[in-house]
Amino acid sequence: MLAQRYDKTDKGREEISQGRKNLRGKIRTVLFLVDGGKDVGAIQQQMALIGAPIDAISQLADEGYIAPLGANAQAAEVVSGDPVTNFRIAKAFMNETIVDARGIRAFGFTLKLERCATQTDLAALVNDYTEQLLKALDRNAVRLLVDRTRELVAR
Repeated sequence: MLAQRYDKTDKGREEISQGRKNLRGKIRTVLFLVDGGKDVGAIQQQMALIGAPIDAISQLADEGYIAPLGANAQAAEVVSGDPVTNFRIAKAFMNETIVDARGIRAFGFTLKLERCATQTDLAALVNDYTEQLLKALDRNAVRLLVDRTRELVAR
């Protein structure tokens, strides 16, 4: 099972790109972490670092947000050619993870985040984002979230 891979379904991609709030807290963060290029073991390690529920993958699969990739399916994180969609996904990830980690103390950062209008604006906030996360999470969890943020901002 560790070699099994999951990817977001249309419902999962809509949850992220359309800013829906049907998922809360760490379950929503796990949805951002799911990538057809990562096996379940890698995702579970990341989940442990951020303190997500052990059954988050099965919850997301049961609710139709993710689905297992077939044995012959290519790992395919859908990357939209639309820069606005990519921007919204990156911004949503940063917002969700900082609020999850810091709660109301993230308010100042979220105000800065709301002023961002481009991927370049988001990239300029990565250092501040990292510093804010370090106030609430251990270094390994922060490294995981910052690496994923950089992946999303670079699209």
